Amino acid sequence: MTYTNAVCVAHCAVDGPIDKLELETNIPKTHRTFLATYQAKLASKSTTKSEDRRYLHILSVWMIQRHKITA
Repeated sequence: MTYTNAVCVAHCAVDGPIDKLELETNIPKTHRTFLATYQAKLASKSTTKSEDRRYLHILSVWMIQRHKITA
């Protein structure tokens, strides 16, 4: 089996999760700036574990906030 990073490809896709998060106004500007940088780095080369953890944190906090809004 050939290894492909399908998750990264999906997250970097146009109108993918990272693009959607960058458009959210309830996410701090520093996080949105990080997301833009992270997306570019993810598409071109490897990211660090700390960058991946920060992205996961941003995504999880946003998901919890959205759940509270829509619940």
